[in-house]
Amino acid sequence: MMFWRYAGRRLAQTVITLFLLLTIMFVMFRLIPGDPTTMLLGTGELPPEAQQQLRAAWGLDRPMWEQYLSYLANLARGDLGLSLYFRRPVMEVVLPMLGNTLILMAPILVIALAIGIWAGAYLGWHRGERVEQIGSLIALLPRALPIFWIAILLLMLFSYKLGWFPIGGMREQFFYPETWIQALPGYDLAMHLALPVIAGAIYFISDPLMITRTAMLEVRGEDYMQFARAQGLSNRRLRQVARRNAFLPVLTYIAIMVGFALGGQVLLEYVFSWPGMGRLMVNSVAQRDYPVAQATFFLMAAVVIILNFIVDLLYGWLDPRIAYD
Repeated sequence: MMFWRYAGRRLAQTVITLFLLLTIMFVMFRLIPGDPTTMLLGTGELPPEAQQQLRAAWGLDRPMWEQYLSYLANLARGDLGLSLYFRRPVMEVVLPMLGNTLILMAPILVIALAIGIWAGAYLGWHRGERVEQIGSLIALLPRALPIFWIAILLLMLFSYKLGWFPIGGMREQFFYPETWIQALPGYDLAMHLALPVIAGAIYFISDPLMITRTAMLEVRGEDYMQFARAQGLSNRRLRQVARRNAFLPVLTYIAIMVGFALGGQVLLEYVFSWPGMGRLMVNSVAQRDYPVAQATFFLMAAVVIILNFIVDLLYGWLDPRIAYD
């Protein structure tokens, strides 16, 4: 009963946060200087009357509060509006790009978290040893480098110098397999995906690694670990107990990491010419395409907020000492 009460309260807070986020984004995009029609009609080829008719057709001549209420009403029906630049429904523009971004970011996050948590637990358990000192130093190096710099280095070495991987894009426009390996399903996509995934995993692996390592150091000194040692548990079993209890801070960071990863993938998509939502977001802001820009920002922010909600609910399952009150 306590859990469901807590879940209901957190759900209400999540909905309020999403509503405030929508409102702030709606206002901020309309405070950006410039008129969306100037991006299409700024050459003066159409008279001002025609431009005014276009603003009226897009609803941009109405007061902001009327536009806001119309936006909320359409959103409640699942309609994110019409793109001012592509002249198509926003969902038709955003969803394919969102799929491409998830294809890119899902393996990056899985690899970074899997290796980071495992390596962090290992280094934390071997505190003070040479492997911990060297491993901690190496783990911090990629985090100090910009992600686009790592991506450019990989491109220079493996694409331009060695020619092992494509320079950019998601697929070759005309790809004809020459060997049975190249004829495997997904080969072309995997080759285009390899370098962006390696660059992203190298950059994002440091955070879960260092957080897990620090958590393991704290867990090792807890009373229950001393009690477990006194009971004669094997070293392997002790490490399993410590790893599970050290996972709680990492779980908190995963929700934050997803937000950083979705933000950081904008640079990855630009360097590797990946047709994802990050590039779409930047281009839509430059083109003053309000509906598309709002949708991309909202989807990214909503992912972080919803993940935080899920993480809060998982706390009690992972650590029974936490009470839902």
